[in-house]
Amino acid sequence: MELKSLLEFIRLQRHDFLNHLQVISGFIQMNKGEKAREYLLEVARELERLAKIIHLQVPEATAAFLAALAQGTDLQVEVDYDIQCNLADCSVAGEQVGAALETAFSQAISCLSSPEVANRRLEITLRESEDCYTCRLVFPAVTPCEPLKEKISAVNRLLAGHDGRAEMVEVQKDGESSFEILLVFPRRES
Repeated sequence: MELKSLLEFIRLQRHDFLNHLQVISGFIQMNKGEKAREYLLEVARELERLAKIIHLQVPEATAAFLAALAQGTDLQVEVDYDIQCNLADCSVAGEQVGAALETAFSQAISCLSSPEVANRRLEITLRESEDCYTCRLVFPAVTPCEPLKEKISAVNRLLAGHDGRAEMVEVQKDGESSFEILLVFPRRES
């Protein structure tokens, strides 16, 4: 995991925080207390979503998510995420979880970073079931997928040694083509 990416994320958060303070201050100076309140609630919702990343029980996964947010901001790719678990019982070592997530996130964001890509949106969901955790990445199919498939195959080889897997498919829906990357991390047996 690159420390540079995490430092970039912290820098962006500091910048965002200062911007939020300026906006709130502006609303208050213009006697628009209700607008300031609405804005504060919006910021609080953003921070609540970010807390889901911070509370992941695998620090390397947290680092991978934060690095993806920083990379997405840097390359003007919207990274939308929905985290419904904390990976507390993941049986895959943190280093491998982090490497798998970082590779998948980075490759997806890189695919979306070309100037000719109109819909620069990466959707990430992290869920749990009885026997595993699944991380699903969905984004528009905008580039040839062979190099991407090779990278995801390497992630699959990494996870296979831990009873996990990684796969990538191209999906057609409503005339739109998208890529879907699925990472599966087994849970510890209780």
